[in-house]
Amino acid sequence: MIVTVKHFQMLKRLEQGGLEKLEELTPEDLEVLLHLRLAGLITEEEESFALTRSGLLILESLRTAEEANNLNFSDLYENYRLVGSRIISMLQIAERAQGRTDFNQEINKELEERGFARDGRLQPWAQAILEAYRSATVEFFVTPELARSILALPLGPARKNFLEPIPEKHIFQLEAQRLLTFTVPEGEYYAFTGVGSQLWAALRTGLVPEVSISVSTLRDIVENKKTETLETLGAIDPQGNLTVPGKHLLMAARLFFEPIIVNPSIDLSGWNISVLRAVKASPVKTREGIEEFLAAQDTRDPFKVKQSLYRLEGFRLIASEPDGSYSLTPYGEELLALEDLAPVHAQAVMAITVTRTENMPPDDGWVKTAEEQGVVGNGFPSQKGRLLAEIASSIDRLPVVTREEMLVMRGIPLWRGVSEEEILNFYPEEKHPQVLHGLRKLLAQGLVDLLPGGLYVLTPAGEKIKQGLSAVPNGVDFPLTPQVWYVLLALREIGRFSPQGRKIRVRKEDYDKLEEKVKNLAPEIIGSALETARLCRYISGLDVLETGVNLLEGLDLLKNLKTNWEEIRIYA
Repeated sequence: MIVTVKHFQMLKRLEQGGLEKLEELTPEDLEVLLHLRLAGLITEEEESFALTRSGLLILESLRTAEEANNLNFSDLYENYRLVGSRIISMLQIAERAQGRTDFNQEINKELEERGFARDGRLQPWAQAILEAYRSATVEFFVTPELARSILALPLGPARKNFLEPIPEKHIFQLEAQRLLTFTVPEGEYYAFTGVGSQLWAALRTGLVPEVSISVSTLRDIVENKKTETLETLGAIDPQGNLTVPGKHLLMAARLFFEPIIVNPSIDLSGWNISVLRAVKASPVKTREGIEEFLAAQDTRDPFKVKQSLYRLEGFRLIASEPDGSYSLTPYGEELLALEDLAPVHAQAVMAITVTRTENMPPDDGWVKTAEEQGVVGNGFPSQKGRLLAEIASSIDRLPVVTREEMLVMRGIPLWRGVSEEEILNFYPEEKHPQVLHGLRKLLAQGLVDLLPGGLYVLTPAGEKIKQGLSAVPNGVDFPLTPQVWYVLLALREIGRFSPQGRKIRVRKEDYDKLEEKVKNLAPEIIGSALETARLCRYISGLDVLETGVNLLEGLDLLKNLKTNWEEIRIYA
């Protein structure tokens, strides 16, 4: 969505009936009307234009913002963005903070400047702008001219100066259609959204934009129709089969009608990478054998080896074998094949995965971290960045939670988001690096989400798992491990829910079935996992308690982090 000062003035002209003589409209007027129509704020009615409900909401909200704050938007330059992709993102983030805007001074400044916030809180008309955004029926109309501009740009995240070769009107068209967004809070970078990225990939792999691409084109490809337009574009061959660019156009169409709403990530420390390499190279691939292999290289820390093995298995980069050894998964092999494999922070990967959503952009800081860690470069995700994003979006996670991370989770409310500063205020300064490390790991597990601007919120899965961890004693080093998950999943499979549905009853005579269900673990490891589950009060005997049921429900919700995405294998 895009509403600059000149768009606001056009909305006022429309409301006052100022477009009676269409033949008197200038080319600039027609361009502004196109932006408003693409954003779903006006509709064309018998050679005239009318405001939609979303258009009226925007007009009334901006007027109220002016009046309530003694502002005059007409005094600003005509291309000043009163509402744009970046401002919408800020409003969505503030909404997750229960209407607070003072958790980030830059966000607060931008919203107060437009009259959308006062004294660190959103004003009611700001919520109306969000409603207008959410209820607007966005158009999709990509002309051959606009397609050429898309082809001229890097995919992103990229610095704003990469936009200089294309006309500003095309930037407005892309933003109006939710194909492009700017970073928060400073707006130093842009990125194509999920739909925009797939359209870019379709054009880069050979889509021929000799005709305009419209909503009806997207609907036709989703419905598997064999139309002349799709064949002219090169989306299907003469036999009606999808081409490579057609697959990307199909993905763009699916995301246009049903956007991605999650932002998965992954986080790898230096120890994680060392242990991953040791799983491949060690002659004896048990935990003890890997410890000895690393110790021979003067890398000795049994606790970190154990923790890394849990992490790697939780990310499905390695797998447990029945004899107590570990093996690499295909994704683990792919990571080790990278020449530039090095530690990566969850925020760096999120700088890529968040662009696949409809409007939420990366944080400026995430992109800078991604550039520093080789995940993004020259306006494109790197090969490493794409692989990490693919892993993050494809795996069935088994969250690993340490004692320290459990305590950090307990400090994040179920009902609202909190800033990094608010979280750190609970700890002495010497603990801050450890807390930040824990937050990164929780992001990577999918239990906490980080919004641009620095707002941390529990995910739906995180809320359930936080409840499941509520009875764990503080002395347990690893309250959740892959082995504990294997056992809980098996108990659910062989047990029966109680009439109230909040406990799972397991008969003692079914214990043999447990070992059958957990074939990848040795009996002694199963026994150790059961002991941990009892100590953490997930189970009693073999019965799964309500805390354990909450954990399992949280694990089920983590499956929603898997996203349907056509991989874009084009590198800078």
